[in-house]
Amino acid sequence: MSYAALATIGALFQALGKLFDWLYARKLVDAGKTAQKLEDLKGQIDAAHSALQARLDIERQQQLNPDRVHDDDGFKRPD
Repeated sequence: MSYAALATIGALFQALGKLFDWLYARKLVDAGKTAQKLEDLKGQIDAAHSALQARLDIERQQQLNPDRVHDDDGFKRPD
């Protein structure tokens, strides 16, 4: 084989290597985005769970003491 053919094949392999590096980096970025979305969703689930637990606690207190007025929790509804 001639030097020109080897140089062409070498350049082709080098270009393919760069393409594969780019594809690999893109997958890492996509994986990072997916991990961030998963973390955000877990935070939303935790917040919803806390809110639901607070609601169930209030309902349980009302069932145990139906004639009692709710304690002030510090949250006020706007008029």
